[in-house]
Amino acid sequence: MKTPSIFRFLFLFIFLFPAFTVFAEEPVETFPETSQETPKKAAKSDDNKIVVKGTRRKKASSDGTAAQNSVNAKEIEEKQSITTGDAVKEMPGVYVNGDGRTGQSQFLFVRGFRSADVLVLIDGVEMRNPLSPNGAADLSMSPENIAKIELLKGPQPVLYGSGALAGVLDIRTKKGKGKPKFTASASTAVLDMSSVRYIPDTTNVSANVSGSEKRFYYSGGGSFFYTKGISMADSYKDVKENLYTKTPEDDSVIKGSLYFRGGVDINENNTWEVILHGNISKADIDDGPGLGMDDPNRFLRNESLLFKTGTDSNLFNKIWNLKFDVSLLLSSLRDNDPADKGKMAGDLKSRYSSLTFALNWKNSIVPVEWYELVTGLDFGTEWGTADYEDYSAGRYFNMDFVPNPDINFDAYLFNIFKPVDKLELNIGGRLQNNFYQLSLLDKDTDTALPDETKKNFEPTFSVGAAYETPIEMGFKARFARGAKTPTLFQRFSRYANLYQELKPETAYGFDGAIQQYFADRKILLEAGYFYEQKHNHIDLDKKGIYSNRYRIENHGLEISLYTKPFWGLSLRSSYTWIFKMQEYKVVEYKGEKYKAKTPTLRRPQHSFNAILNYNYEKKLNISIELDYVGKRRDEVYNYPKTPYIVTVDDFLILNFAISYKVHDYVTIFAKIENMLDNDDYAYSVEYGTAGITPWIGLKLNI
Repeated sequence: MKTPSIFRFLFLFIFLFPAFTVFAEEPVETFPETSQETPKKAAKSDDNKIVVKGTRRKKASSDGTAAQNSVNAKEIEEKQSITTGDAVKEMPGVYVNGDGRTGQSQFLFVRGFRSADVLVLIDGVEMRNPLSPNGAADLSMSPENIAKIELLKGPQPVLYGSGALAGVLDIRTKKGKGKPKFTASASTAVLDMSSVRYIPDTTNVSANVSGSEKRFYYSGGGSFFYTKGISMADSYKDVKENLYTKTPEDDSVIKGSLYFRGGVDINENNTWEVILHGNISKADIDDGPGLGMDDPNRFLRNESLLFKTGTDSNLFNKIWNLKFDVSLLLSSLRDNDPADKGKMAGDLKSRYSSLTFALNWKNSIVPVEWYELVTGLDFGTEWGTADYEDYSAGRYFNMDFVPNPDINFDAYLFNIFKPVDKLELNIGGRLQNNFYQLSLLDKDTDTALPDETKKNFEPTFSVGAAYETPIEMGFKARFARGAKTPTLFQRFSRYANLYQELKPETAYGFDGAIQQYFADRKILLEAGYFYEQKHNHIDLDKKGIYSNRYRIENHGLEISLYTKPFWGLSLRSSYTWIFKMQEYKVVEYKGEKYKAKTPTLRRPQHSFNAILNYNYEKKLNISIELDYVGKRRDEVYNYPKTPYIVTVDDFLILNFAISYKVHDYVTIFAKIENMLDNDDYAYSVEYGTAGITPWIGLKLNI
């Protein structure tokens, strides 16, 4: 697909647009000052305020040298994000693909690294799809309860530990405050008008009650999502044409969730908090885009329940901040594919369940103004059961594993130095201790070998520097090493390698950036370089079995531009170019092993995003979002053979959202997704996407 001329024009406009802001006659809000605050002042920051990360630290016990981007509740509402995944897409260096369209788990690629390398946290607890081979995360949650989404890129080993090999996606829910407030929203859509469907087939509903009373605060509610409009696209240009002799089945997704967050300010220095999340969903799925692969009765059922409680205390006149919390996460996913018509037996029945317990103890100590020490202990354990039955070709095959629990015990130390104004230096390390079970088979006899408990000890570290000059130009750089042991799912699922031990993964990352403010801090321009290398990369091989690859590495550049509102207009835009993206694997030929290069899949080399927003007197809001994703390589399954590699066309997505506050209590809104009706929007083994998708809805705020 050639880049449309309108895109070229918009690209030039978006990067020249800030030049006009300096002539604004109305008062213009400047970027928030990000001066080095004490923990006491930082604690007063509001997650709902617009924050553009600079080189100076915004809050205590955070890494001010890390490459990071954030989206807050106000920005999510302006662009009428349908899901949390929609809000994440606008961040620089992020490409969101998926198991399916709205309502399904999605793959989050950060600077070319996949979801399995990105730690996804909701209120500080890791959340993931327990049965996704490549670490898909459920980003389909309603954004109505989201206060802020922050993305930290590159390895984050010290403050976040195992799993944060390529970054951390930190999703924080809202705290209740002020008088009791009830909010609700309901919207409906036609998922794909370009498929000659004009009757709404998608519904999204949410409700929330929040507030505070003296020392107690609370926020709770739920959401419901349903769609019947998902189906495999019936053709893709130059890849497959007219494969279906009849209209593909419209698969469905039904999803419900409940949440609660409440706390008590015991006194001026101590707070106790409780968080609850519950989700349940059922999704019909297809096996692939080939002829006859629109499976009519295969579905996934996912359930999760999270409980977290903890305390936040200030000691010794707020010199020492101590946080302690415990969490329990129960998750289960079932994959059922009963017998199709004309078959004697079913294909597959599988279930994976896990229970995760975590305990975290974190201390932030500021003995003098120019130094902060962050230290803590993390303990976690995961129990899991896996049960698989495969009746393919009339053959019964059962694997039933109940391994000993995985255990991790980590200790970390992070030092933050501020020797002069606007300069931050930090260095830290973490000792990761992991204990996990191996259950392998003998290659020659297929008999079970004695279970073995592995002990893995990994030292990780990070070091960084950030400085803002008197001319409001900032510099920052960071280098880190992270590590991750094979997960319970990778060792005991039906994708496990029963004959060979998986080695732990390690990653090294470097990124550096230059930031420049213009026009009295009304404009921020940032340009940065990043490099990341990962060893013993764990991925599925051609047989669908987990194995260690030799190495994967990415080099790239990022350019971002932000402006504050003038005359109601504001802009966020970013461009990412991954100019080297290569995977190396070990192949065997005539008894000898060689390191062979292979292109990485699903990673676009070029991506661009821009959001232009206009707000008139806090009543009318118009948002235009432009997303460009370049060509990328991918696998096609089942047609004409399994699998084969294709090059997928680039695509351009244009979304338009508008809302109007009719009354202090009532807001109406509408959104049109994929206005250009791009067929290549969701290609490959995922569901065919919506074409032009209009939404209309109503919000109440009482």
